Amino acid sequence: VESEETNASVGYAQDYLLLSNEAAAEGKPVKDRARLCDGSRGVWIRNDRYDSDHTHGTGCTLSSAIASAWAMGQRERDSIGSSIGGENVGALCAMRLADACCIAKAYVNAGIARGVQLGKGPGPVVHTGFPNSYKNFPTIELSASNTSMSPFPAMQSYHSAKSSSAAPALGRILPIVDTVEWIEQLVSTPGIEDIQLRFKDTTDYDIILDRIKRSSALCQSAGVRLWINDYWKAALEAGGCFGIHLGQEDLASCVDAGGLDLIRDAGLAFGVSTHSYSELCAALGVRPSYISLGPVFSTQSKDVKFDPQGLETVRQWRSLIPPDIPLIAIGGIGNADVAKVVREAGAECSAVIGAVTKAADVKKAVEALNAAME
Repeated sequence: VESEETNASVGYAQDYLLLSNEAAAEGKPVKDRARLCDGSRGVWIRNDRYDSDHTHGTGCTLSSAIASAWAMGQRERDSIGSSIGGENVGALCAMRLADACCIAKAYVNAGIARGVQLGKGPGPVVHTGFPNSYKNFPTIELSASNTSMSPFPAMQSYHSAKSSSAAPALGRILPIVDTVEWIEQLVSTPGIEDIQLRFKDTTDYDIILDRIKRSSALCQSAGVRLWINDYWKAALEAGGCFGIHLGQEDLASCVDAGGLDLIRDAGLAFGVSTHSYSELCAALGVRPSYISLGPVFSTQSKDVKFDPQGLETVRQWRSLIPPDIPLIAIGGIGNADVAKVVREAGAECSAVIGAVTKAADVKKAVEALNAAME
């Protein structure tokens, strides 16, 4: 459903997506928790509007592209499922109806951008290829009339740190640990600029708050940036943290609780996990400081509900994300050799766990990982 009056007033081209609970549940990673991109709550898929008269066939093209993209996902899953010992790899395997709508929106937008007049009257939408540019990739918004959310504090990648931007440069690696003891060791390790603290062994708020306070004090004294995974309320209460990282389900609950405004008002940076095209649209809609993609390879460090993405998805994500937003790769990056191919695929930062915590020599491991991500 397209709101022409609203679109004309805000300068966007956007379509409303509302899925049934059954359609939204198809392929949903966590059945009892909502994501912004599920569609059952109703969302707007938004692009900047091109000032073009050559829009003939947009409706037919959009519906055909949705059906085609949806079928591509099913074909990919059927193909892998019929192979012996096959493993689903890549974002196409996660292509469900909401993802197909996002891909179709990008396809139509690219076609309008290249539209030309043929004969009399408005020209047709040009048929291009599979979306491969951030210039046409949409965002998911919760309101039709609101202008875009204010962005979170900008980060730049290590590789663009020589630019004129005053934004802080994200480190080449992002160690993810779950104890204060690891924080204490890593803040004194050369080459560590960012650390993410997660909580795997407890959900007790007081324990989490205490760990954040102690970790924050260690990081501040060493000049290392501390990112908190999921527990944004505790991070705000503790103070002293640099940023928050949320997965898609926690992003949705944070939005519902008004947390994004609180995090933004506190001046904290903000990162978001993505595993599919619709999740990428949702992440772009909140204007984060960075976006992560995973798992790039199979991993044992977390019960991940998505299949490995592979290096081709890393390349694709880099092209679909604006160049001023760093891309972090996560999942299965167990050593410097793996980090190197991830960097070559386009990721500016590798989130690592076992590559650091299981290393015989942490200092040498960090040095090698940083060199690989140069």
